[in-house]
Amino acid sequence: MPTDELLFAASLPSAEARNLQRQAAVGALVRVCKGVYAPQMPSEELAALVRRNWQRVAGVVVPGGVVSHISAMKGGVLPTGDVTLSHPTVFNKKVTLPGLVVRVVRGPGPLPGDLPMGTSGVHYAGRTRMLLENIGRKGDLRAPIEDVESRLVSVLNASGEKALNDIRDQAAALSPALGAEKALNELRSIIGALLGTHSKGELRTREGLAVAQGSPVDQVRTARFEVLAAQLRAEPLPRIESNVVGIARQHFAFVESYFSNYVEGTKFDIDQARGIVMNNTIVPNRPKDSHDILGVFRLAITSPFRDSPPVAGPEFLEGLEHWHAEMLKMRPEANPGKPKLEVNYAGTTKFVEPAYVRGTLAEGSRLALSVPEGLARAVYYAFLVSEVHPFDDGNGRLSRLAMNAELTRTGLSRIIIPTLYHPQYVDCARALTRGNDPSGFVRSLAKMARWASQFDYSNLDALITTLRGTNALEESPAQFRLLNADGSYEA
Repeated sequence: MPTDELLFAASLPSAEARNLQRQAAVGALVRVCKGVYAPQMPSEELAALVRRNWQRVAGVVVPGGVVSHISAMKGGVLPTGDVTLSHPTVFNKKVTLPGLVVRVVRGPGPLPGDLPMGTSGVHYAGRTRMLLENIGRKGDLRAPIEDVESRLVSVLNASGEKALNDIRDQAAALSPALGAEKALNELRSIIGALLGTHSKGELRTREGLAVAQGSPVDQVRTARFEVLAAQLRAEPLPRIESNVVGIARQHFAFVESYFSNYVEGTKFDIDQARGIVMNNTIVPNRPKDSHDILGVFRLAITSPFRDSPPVAGPEFLEGLEHWHAEMLKMRPEANPGKPKLEVNYAGTTKFVEPAYVRGTLAEGSRLALSVPEGLARAVYYAFLVSEVHPFDDGNGRLSRLAMNAELTRTGLSRIIIPTLYHPQYVDCARALTRGNDPSGFVRSLAKMARWASQFDYSNLDALITTLRGTNALEESPAQFRLLNADGSYEA
């Protein structure tokens, strides 16, 4: 018998189900609730086990129920261990289990847009239903109305006005079944205010007010971009012409993709990565990682991604969405082409909030046009995309692709940031993010522009050998120094 799994009588033949009852009666098993058993274990472990299997347990306690209200808004089980389900006939009850409290309220069963949760027997409220159910009298059943507004702002930022209009139409269709006519009116008011169609819509959040005013911009970030732009306007930077043509261009794109993915955690031996890119040999047990390498390579070698940064202004995010969708098209879990809906972090650094992504990129990309073309503007693009971090995943790779597109557009050598130098590059970016000091960031990319231009990319075997000799593939700056192609060292 498994020692770390719940046992569900309904999934077993009747004889085996009766055996579970007998074992529970003599203390060999723990009866979690009717039809659900667990091996004997410490209470904390049992609570954790039940919590991990909350969907199937809820399906036993409330078959046909729908995860709703605040639980649907917050992703299921709350930190308190509570989960709220709606059911049309079995309601006004609370079932307390180890690690889980199932609260059942009155509400319709599955409606159009609700999502089945596997074979558990319960559904998860669709987005529009969830928004309607969280509007109403305050209490522990509903999330704060500010959360509803913030979710709508995130949807608008990610998917545009049509998505909010679709929610408004869906809400009108769902509200009779939910008895939510009053909630429908408030939802319409919020959406109308966000879209600027209702002059008296009452918005509560800073993000919502910014959207309604047409200026959803992270002012702290735009001020930081101006600091960087001012440095780049004043500091003379090298102009390193590109002499990479023909097959050498493919080899360069391979090395660029290899390092750009490696520092983000997609780690292959360089010879294995070479097979993926140059021979289209997908590693059987790592198909998605293989496609990550290919994704960056495709963008680094193919126009317009290779040589045309996204258009400045409101279209800048749309351009990045297209790049992101192409780069990560084999990773649906990364939401390719869709801006983030939740704020993201790197350590203690909090990136731009979702509601401010579109406006901040529009403002920041316009500012890029005030920076001299070539290496200076490429450095600016690298920081702009990285600092906003507009997607759930792939932001670092995307920032380097945008940087290199500007370099190729102006006939300059593209930049490669090797594994050994990446920690220093990140430290320089952090100094700009946290201390508004752009000098190290600018110098680090200028140094990598010079470094990457030294190699002969025409022969891949010789290129890999030379790269190994420079320590570029090493991971520890404490043990190794990054050398130039000729073996010399530049501090």
